[in-house]
Amino acid sequence: MDLEARHLRYVVALAETLHFSRAAERLHMSQPALSARIKAIEKHLGVPLFQRTTRSVTCTDAGHRFVDHAREILRLLGDAEREARDSALGRVVPIGFYGVAAGDLTAAIIDRFRDHNPGVEIELKRHGWEDPSAGLHDRKVPLAFVRPPFHTRGLRMLTLLSEARVVGLPSSHPLAHRDTVDVTELLTDPIAVRRTPDELWSAFWSAGDLLASVPAPRLFEVRDVDEELQAVALGRAITFTTTAAQEYFPRPGVTYVPLTGLPPSPIALAWHANETDPACHAFVDAARYVLAQQRKKKRK
Repeated sequence: MDLEARHLRYVVALAETLHFSRAAERLHMSQPALSARIKAIEKHLGVPLFQRTTRSVTCTDAGHRFVDHAREILRLLGDAEREARDSALGRVVPIGFYGVAAGDLTAAIIDRFRDHNPGVEIELKRHGWEDPSAGLHDRKVPLAFVRPPFHTRGLRMLTLLSEARVVGLPSSHPLAHRDTVDVTELLTDPIAVRRTPDELWSAFWSAGDLLASVPAPRLFEVRDVDEELQAVALGRAITFTTTAAQEYFPRPGVTYVPLTGLPPSPIALAWHANETDPACHAFVDAARYVLAQQRKKKRK
């Protein structure tokens, strides 16, 4: 057996999630298949990389060392692939995003970057709910506009703004006429949720910490925002979201009401802590500049 990049990705994904099922979902493979591949890698190396119990997975000392090297190799491989593409196609930096990215700040940051980095183009790549890292965990992108909280090991973040929370209610809901609604008034309603392997992300958007006190919480699973809003419009569920939904996702039959009792949703620019690409750091600098200018305007 010769180790390949895919084997390194298996080990890194498991080391970052410490959970076979979540790592398998991130890698778009089955849990038994991932378990078999990890065992094959350990057999090839002759040392265990992970300590398993019925309740937890942890890295061994050898595992920690192997993962550090694996991350570096994957980073170098990504650099080599990027430089090869750039030499043939010109410089393009892919930026991942979820939802509405950073709202109005998105264009301002990109414009600032372009002004100071001629010849380097930005390509925005949309990612779904199932990947709150917007491509960072799979190293599909070097930078991404994200909405923590989610598992952020190996990432650095620059918080850009935060949005207040609202609840999307069926327009016929008894509380839809209210000026505000507290989350505790809604915990017995069916709550729309989308599948994701990241439990921090899932809990944040479904009020998971509060639902733990509800004897039998009702969760209504949907695949995407269209199914989510359709379920709300038909009176089958409610959804916890942010003020951006009022502007970007209006829907007949859905009434958005300001929500109390849940923390605001931060929006951040995230990148790999070991990122060495100057263009990526230039994009972070552009974001810092735009953020500083915005703060100056607010102080005036």
